[in-house]
Amino acid sequence: MSIALRADGARKKVPMPESGLISVIIPCYNQAHFLREAIESALAQTYSHREIFVVDDGSTDNTAEVTAGYRDVRYIRQENSGVSAARNTGLKQSRGEYLVFLDSDDRLLPEALEIGVDCLREHPECAFAFGRCRFVTADGSVLSKPEQPYVTRDHYLELLRENYIWCPGSVIYRRIAFEIAKGFDTSLGPGADYDLYLRITRDSPVFCHNQLVAGYRLHSSSMSTDHSLMLLETLKTLNAQRDFVKGNDRYIVALETGKKHSQDYYRSLQMGDRILNVAKASLPANSTVAVATGGKRELLRLGGHRAWHFPQESADERGRLFGQGAEGSADVRWIEAGIRYEFRLFGGPKYSSKLAAISVIGLADATSSVPVEPPRSGQAYLIAIPNPVPAPNRFGRTTITWNTGDGSQGRIYVSEGGKHNDCPPKDSDEAISYLEAIRSRGAEYLLLPATAFWWLDQFQKFRQYLETRYLAVVRDNKTCIIFDLRESSK
Repeated sequence: MSIALRADGARKKVPMPESGLISVIIPCYNQAHFLREAIESALAQTYSHREIFVVDDGSTDNTAEVTAGYRDVRYIRQENSGVSAARNTGLKQSRGEYLVFLDSDDRLLPEALEIGVDCLREHPECAFAFGRCRFVTADGSVLSKPEQPYVTRDHYLELLRENYIWCPGSVIYRRIAFEIAKGFDTSLGPGADYDLYLRITRDSPVFCHNQLVAGYRLHSSSMSTDHSLMLLETLKTLNAQRDFVKGNDRYIVALETGKKHSQDYYRSLQMGDRILNVAKASLPANSTVAVATGGKRELLRLGGHRAWHFPQESADERGRLFGQGAEGSADVRWIEAGIRYEFRLFGGPKYSSKLAAISVIGLADATSSVPVEPPRSGQAYLIAIPNPVPAPNRFGRTTITWNTGDGSQGRIYVSEGGKHNDCPPKDSDEAISYLEAIRSRGAEYLLLPATAFWWLDQFQKFRQYLETRYLAVVRDNKTCIIFDLRESSK
């Protein structure tokens, strides 16, 4: 044991950090259904010199019972005080030279600790090291690897612009870093890790090894799905840096860039939530809606409705290549609640003939799928089972099966709303031509989110054209305006 002085001069015993030991601290609040995977991922590490803590933040579920099943895991319970307080509690009880804070709904890859400690030993000047994560669904299925930014320098500057460290469990800290940082800010919840990254990187170097070390779970009960809270905490975190960036023009510009990016991103998500509710309440089921998304895919989440970007780049946009062959079957794990996916099978010379097509819908409230009749012999087909896809935890899965029918090679493409045309119209006439083009292809409604009202302000002739020819079935100045394109009044 060592002797340390408190701020008031009193002497207090604190544990001496143990050389080479990694403390894995898992805060948990009513996430017992995920906790087992988090614990087992920490136990399965190739680096064995570690201790594991579960800090129960006043859970009302069976978190204690789950933890009790693991002899090598220490259980600590506290009254509900928030994730930051739970992390700080684990920090105080731990004695590792290195620290990893693993959220109870995430998991570590087997070599995560070994990669992290090796990296810090190779870079003794760095306060923490971090890598990449992959996304997993509520049931543990692995999604495709996201394109995570790879930053090698100016970490404080770049973090002001955007938090590119997505998963707290992908970071390994030196304990000594917390002597300066003083732990996590207990006034913050989901923004506390971002705040800590900024406070550490403005004083100390860090290192990105860019290796895959963690699984970041996406599910509906995650704090990150509260878009209003995430925006509030992100702006609070960035505003706390104002005194530090004073006098440095690069930092000031980066801070303002980060605030604008966060506002655009989370407000777009908030807008998507609102227009989803409006569309479900106001539009017929399965209708086709052209949405002025500005390229933001989150505005296409309209439940069972077929949502298209407006304007679209081209009428024959196929989407991205999903699979190929004369026949086959593929498990699809990324069907997102609220999104409708269009799968198309092409064959023939240069894959120019559309042989079959199917829509797959991800729905949060889906309970059963429509029975699928077995295809006739020699018939080209695409089948999705189940469809609609239950996605109660944001993502769900279906199996796509296909056959060209005659043994020839085929290609399957998948699209979510077509490809957005990033070139805004140059005038009202071009805006009108975009509208009539998508209407002729089958769009039944035009939805203008509040973020796209500039179309009506900037293109007065386009506005007059809409107002005089098509009925506005929804007019909500805070959310959206929806025009019925099914029948022109002229």
